[in-house]
Amino acid sequence: MSADESWRNRLALYGAENLSAMDKWRMDAAQREEGRVQTKEEMKREQERHERSLARAGAREEIAKLEQRLAAVEQQLANFNELANATVAFSTAVDSKLAELQQLLTRHAELRPAESPQPKGFGGFAREKSNDEVVDLPDFVRKMN
Repeated sequence: MSADESWRNRLALYGAENLSAMDKWRMDAAQREEGRVQTKEEMKREQERHERSLARAGAREEIAKLEQRLAAVEQQLANFNELANATVAFSTAVDSKLAELQQLLTRHAELRPAESPQPKGFGGFAREKSNDEVVDLPDFVRKMN
């Protein structure tokens, strides 16, 4: 039987007033130890509550940031949808105008007279004598005789 059990047994049998000084000291030390253990447990629970509250606060901040980013992404998506719709409308308008232009060019080609066999072209430079002659570089040296 250990000393811890013996004083507890004597306490149960005889009561606190009949314990020896050593047993009273052991009882007092055991009560202080139990108080320290309870205080440590309470401090640990308080620390855990504090850590949970900090984690919740951090999670709330993170959630708020994510909600802001989600709102920005949704706005960008709406802008992209608007851009896509505008692009489709522009493409449709361009296609219709190109079809009209093609019809006008076809009608113009049908109505205009056939071109002459000799196309109008470059008439040559002023010093050229004809299209058949080879033109040499001009002679800048003056002949004296």
